[in-house]
Amino acid sequence: MKRLIFFTIILPLISFVGLPNSTAQLDPQLSLPEGVIARIGKGGIKTIEFFPDGSKLAVGSTIGIWVYDVQTGEAIDLLTSHTGPVNSIAFTPDGNTFASASDDNTARLWEANTGQRKDTVFELPGDADALDISADGKVVAIGCYNAIHLFDFHQGWRIKELRRHTEDVSSVIFSPDGKLLASCAEEGDDTILLWDAQSGNLLRAITEDADIASITFSPDSSTLASATFNGEIRLWDVVTAKLLRTCETEGWMDIGNAMAFSPDGRTLAGGFDGGAVCFWDATTGIVQKNVEHEDSVVSVSYSPDGSVLASAMENGTVQFWDVSTGKLQKAIPSRMPHISSVVCSPNENIMASGNGTDICFWNLDTGKLLNTIFAPQDTIHSVCFSSDGKILASGGDSHKVRLWDTQNGRFLGTYSGHTSSVSAVVFSPDDSLLASASSDNSIRTWEMRNGEQILTGDLLNIFEGHANGVSAVTFSPDGKVLASGSKDRTVRLWAVKSGILLHTLVGHNGDVQTVRFSPDGKYLVSGCCWSGNWDGKVCLWHQQTGELLLTLEYETVAATTFSPDGSMLVYANDDTIYFYDIDTENTITMLKGHTDVIDSLAYSSDGKTLVSGSKDGTILIWDIEKHFNR
Repeated sequence: MKRLIFFTIILPLISFVGLPNSTAQLDPQLSLPEGVIARIGKGGIKTIEFFPDGSKLAVGSTIGIWVYDVQTGEAIDLLTSHTGPVNSIAFTPDGNTFASASDDNTARLWEANTGQRKDTVFELPGDADALDISADGKVVAIGCYNAIHLFDFHQGWRIKELRRHTEDVSSVIFSPDGKLLASCAEEGDDTILLWDAQSGNLLRAITEDADIASITFSPDSSTLASATFNGEIRLWDVVTAKLLRTCETEGWMDIGNAMAFSPDGRTLAGGFDGGAVCFWDATTGIVQKNVEHEDSVVSVSYSPDGSVLASAMENGTVQFWDVSTGKLQKAIPSRMPHISSVVCSPNENIMASGNGTDICFWNLDTGKLLNTIFAPQDTIHSVCFSSDGKILASGGDSHKVRLWDTQNGRFLGTYSGHTSSVSAVVFSPDDSLLASASSDNSIRTWEMRNGEQILTGDLLNIFEGHANGVSAVTFSPDGKVLASGSKDRTVRLWAVKSGILLHTLVGHNGDVQTVRFSPDGKYLVSGCCWSGNWDGKVCLWHQQTGELLLTLEYETVAATTFSPDGSMLVYANDDTIYFYDIDTENTITMLKGHTDVIDSLAYSSDGKTLVSGSKDGTILIWDIEKHFNR
């Protein structure tokens, strides 16, 4: 599929270029969290399942369960009771209820017809990664850590735990005849286990020669299909645990993320990291056809009549394929499953975000897309407006810093010199300099030739001293001091003009992800996170002396800023935004709406709106003025 690259001041009509009968559902304003004006993005997709009558599709995402009308592609509902990504969905045999498993340590039940949440909650000791319902509808099996937890479907109590896996359980599936339960686990455990569905006794083990990515039963329950991380697709006899056949493979096949048998059992479909779905003859293992995708396929599901296969890609797009012809029928797009940076224009009601290789501009009042810049051969990590809002700088995996005209999207120039990814870019307050931070352990300052035809000037300085990659950089309000935060767990203050190191601030116990000066330049706030033990901090420093004034212990802090008047620290701990009064040393309020780590915070130019970008694949626009005046 060819990609159309455009930049226009007029609100563009978003469509699937070259795709027939595709639907453009880009307005994700269902079930907004309290205090949110608009949501941008629908989150990343984890799993998809057709409703038993084939009329709707359930999409487990990082922000909840989307329900789509299959005929129109319209979003009907967004079910948001989970506070973490939804990893797995399964329907009861009668189709009246479905269950969902989430990273919030729970599984829940829902009325299929209404989307109403039922009272039953299955509580787990950790992330619920996989789930299925027995053929008689009496038992729910849930994978959590390295165990399978069996619950009574109706009463909600735990029946027993099955423990034999050595790694976290990634898939559990009951056989259609109700006799068996199959399970596999994450990398490091290359065994498929077959359990007696009634007693929970381990019956057989199938050992693969590689880590297992996915498994599924044939409709007649006689065969189990497995896909490995090295691209092998195998069919196994469930009674003997013997290999029946190895399916034909092609060189492009990578990890087989998802497998599904057609309802008649004649065909096996598999979705791959390589960006395609393959169909095999289930009897011979011979490839029937491949359908190419623009991104890795994470989940597949057959319609109940077997005529359509739905596939979900890592980029958040769902596609519907005619099984007989292999032709695309329709698509449900998602604009942005990956968000790297969010900034607000200093003089307009506009926001910019880095989304993969795209830089998108959005209206802050409505959350509507205004225009898009495509940055070729670059995955964007950071974007920043100049003080007049006319120029946008971007940095990413290309090792380069690029400048763009925000009015027409015109490319203005490149700064080259970093030897690794550019993680952060920022303009000086007077726009005479641009600073860039990189994974090459350095910060560089570059000359901005404002008013000239060529804006990109000379390299002015290289700030070296960090022992690991530099994640964040910012100028003091007077432009004289540069602050940097690094994976070496330090914050450093530099004299901009001379390049002299002024202070090395030690106090963090993890990677420093964010640094910001207060509006008056008196304070500096920094935040760190360390994924190894969720041990993060917010640190408040005195800019002139380097004294540590305040430490707040949290899990993971990837975004910090100050309120426009400088009276409050505003920071994100995991998926929650905190407002902390500096004078009283009290948390004033909190905002919850994301389901994963928030790594960007930005105030609008008038200070009435706060924007948060998260790893859950969404941007939320918060009405801060209304929140504090209620």
